[in-house]
Amino acid sequence: MGKFLNSKSDDEIILSAQHSFGRHPTANETILKNNDASRMHAVILWDEGQWWLKDYSTNGIYINGNRVKSAENIALKLNDQIVFGKTLTEIWTLTDITPPQSILKAVSPGLTDIVINDIVALPSEENPEITIYTTSDGTWVCETLSSISLIKSGDHVGFDNKIWRFIDATPSTQTQIRSDTTISNPKVIFYVSQNEEHVTIKFNCENKTFDMQERTYHYLILLLARKMLEDQAAGLHDEECGWLDKEVICDMLKLTENHINIQIYRFRKQLIKLLTDASLLITPIIERRRRELRFTCKDVVIRGGINSETEKTHHHEVLS
Repeated sequence: MGKFLNSKSDDEIILSAQHSFGRHPTANETILKNNDASRMHAVILWDEGQWWLKDYSTNGIYINGNRVKSAENIALKLNDQIVFGKTLTEIWTLTDITPPQSILKAVSPGLTDIVINDIVALPSEENPEITIYTTSDGTWVCETLSSISLIKSGDHVGFDNKIWRFIDATPSTQTQIRSDTTISNPKVIFYVSQNEEHVTIKFNCENKTFDMQERTYHYLILLLARKMLEDQAAGLHDEECGWLDKEVICDMLKLTENHINIQIYRFRKQLIKLLTDASLLITPIIERRRRELRFTCKDVVIRGGINSETEKTHHHEVLS
């Protein structure tokens, strides 16, 4: 991702896809403190595989000692040295020219910027109170312990007075490409050992099989899938099928709610990584509402387990 290093303060900033510099304290990504800087001094943006600079100031911009033409797009190169205004005591060096990435930009003091690679947990993967990830249509989701909502560039997310601003770096054309490869109803196959201590999950979609192999948290997903099949067989309305109370899950697995949240996060992260590597995206298959979770896939096969014959018959009735 694009990065600038300030020679005076040694501060390093991460460039967003459209990054503004200026003195105005709320209208810019990076606030300039020199007196000869304009309220909106310049914009650096990513376009056509390159970083560009455009000068909107009164006192100008200097790149490698040469003043650039106002309101003209200037292509930037690695290690370019940029001065906003005429004050030469503060030089910004372009230290990275790779494409922008979506980030959580720190708003509260003492926090750092966080780069998002498809999914991130706050405050940590060991305590995922908030999970942010991409959906099948390229938009972004903020999932808390009790709700799920869409977020867009500029929205604030956080907890306990620790606030970040979300910045989406995904170009709209890329979002469209990703939307064209969305998998809305994959076939999910569970392979369960007789004692149910080993669970492997495979996804069949786009005539391909994606093996998630065996993970300890797959048993939680198996419980949710079984609840979905049971509710469908009982004739419940689609909107009410599959919901399982988190307290019930905790009792069944003898785990804390935080551990359940960690397992959900790890499953979601594994699935996103697996399908993103194959240039595929899947609609969210784990949903939340207050105190409850559910598995949304309807094309499910469960092979093995303690009651394997019951599972096979049940599955056949649901899908027929």
